[in-house]
Amino acid sequence: MSKKKSINQTKKFKFQQYQEIGSPDAETDNLLLNAFIENDALKALIDMNNQRSIVIGRTGSGKSAILRYIENSQEKVIRIEPEAMSLRFLSNSTILNYFRAIDVNLNFFYKILWKHVFVIELLKLYFRDDQQKKQNWFNNIIEKLNGKKGNAKREKAIKYLETCSNDFWLDTEKRIKEIESSVQKKFTDEIGVDLKSLVFKSNANNSSEDKTVSEIKNKAEHVISEVLAEEIHDIINILRDEIFVDSQRKHFIIVDDLDKEWVPTNIRYDMIGAMIEVIKEFQVFKGAKIIISLRDNLYQLIFAGFKHNGGQREKFKPLYVELQWTSEELNLLLEKRLDIISENTLSVKEAFEKIYNKHAKGLTGFEYMLERTFYRPRDVISYVNHTIENSNNKSHFTLDIIKKAEISYSVDRLQAIEDEWGENYGNIREIYKFLEAKYNGFNVRNIKEDEFINIYFSEELEKKFRGDLLLIIQKWKSDETKFNSFLKELLFLLYLIGIIGIKKGPTAPVQFFFDKTYALTKNEISNDSKIYVHKAFYSALRINTKELE
Repeated sequence: MSKKKSINQTKKFKFQQYQEIGSPDAETDNLLLNAFIENDALKALIDMNNQRSIVIGRTGSGKSAILRYIENSQEKVIRIEPEAMSLRFLSNSTILNYFRAIDVNLNFFYKILWKHVFVIELLKLYFRDDQQKKQNWFNNIIEKLNGKKGNAKREKAIKYLETCSNDFWLDTEKRIKEIESSVQKKFTDEIGVDLKSLVFKSNANNSSEDKTVSEIKNKAEHVISEVLAEEIHDIINILRDEIFVDSQRKHFIIVDDLDKEWVPTNIRYDMIGAMIEVIKEFQVFKGAKIIISLRDNLYQLIFAGFKHNGGQREKFKPLYVELQWTSEELNLLLEKRLDIISENTLSVKEAFEKIYNKHAKGLTGFEYMLERTFYRPRDVISYVNHTIENSNNKSHFTLDIIKKAEISYSVDRLQAIEDEWGENYGNIREIYKFLEAKYNGFNVRNIKEDEFINIYFSEELEKKFRGDLLLIIQKWKSDETKFNSFLKELLFLLYLIGIIGIKKGPTAPVQFFFDKTYALTKNEISNDSKIYVHKAFYSALRINTKELE
């Protein structure tokens, strides 16, 4: 980092109203590459001898940023855009919809799709549109395989390679449609019934006289496991032994934006689960790695709230990089960004006045701000941008400026929480409204059932709520659980979301979700526990910060 200019020069810098230290989203953040903080997560991801390849974190924790940095800092990287793959046709496939209707396990089918996608993209990355290099490689491999006779699997691999050498650069969508068509043809050939007739009988709730649904399911799963499975397995072995053999010659595939609607929700979770399994299987390559980002709440949906038909989550833990930030790292992030916009004339220390009063309790302006974040880059960037907007062209931030910016920042953070967790739980606004205008640090025993009367008498719960939240509300309404149990479930959910912290007992600290020093469980919440709203939402929820004794 360059040295700061003289104090006289520093005083000349003034914040402009619409100046920003960056964009909250990595895709449009023009300062990201120059202000990126290289950390242990990055080192693990680009180390080909390290399994870490799945970046998990809350919204705004830097998942997209680290993938974008890898894309720009490494030599051989290809990005797969899920939305650009045009995979929505999978939800309209007659054969796949029929399989879903009779509860066929499609996990293996999705894995085959991803293996083809990743193999194609890795070879594209390796050949770099060099047709002559590609053709020479195919010819060389086929010649090697032809020299070893008597292996039926090897002959299938040769045939597959010969096909690939002619039309290898087909769009991913076309390749996947070919696989789907192969499954349909083999299935109808083996079952001996036309697909339209089979679907009609299924819709009419009839079954063939000589074939039960169970037999059809078994046949379908057998067909799926056969179609191109051996060929792609042999191709993967060839790539392992012939191309991606050197951990110093790195090739990366990166996949971001899996939380978007690139396929309908009903199959998206299973497809991502299958992708994770394939990423683990592709660890056999020394010189290639697939890196994806996964939002924490989406990860929970895949492996917890929904039944995933693949493996258990424990075996994938060695692949995970969980993004967490320290105050020192966030300070450095802000330092770099202030450097850039001030042309090396302003530091964090100079931008934030030391503030001493009964509200700030001797904190620096930066510390006061950090307490109102989830310790994530997006929160810090957003808060500072709001502060700049309210700085009235000053060269530093006073407490008054920071507190004025807090009003709009707090509303933004609360809306962001709603957006982040809507897919998991639906309308969470309904469950945190009871916190408005509360005194901070209130006892669980003081929460009254009447405060949730609107939820209890709400019509069409399924349209408002989802997942675990819907389940606990339904149990309460049906008297399956008492209000006290419902309340503790609700409070634990608000804790996981990040809106509240919980002090489980008189000698215990206030625990927030991002503090990994202690893992709170819902069974530890008692009537004597105290509830503290996170400071990010003090303003938006009009919290009375005077704690009741």
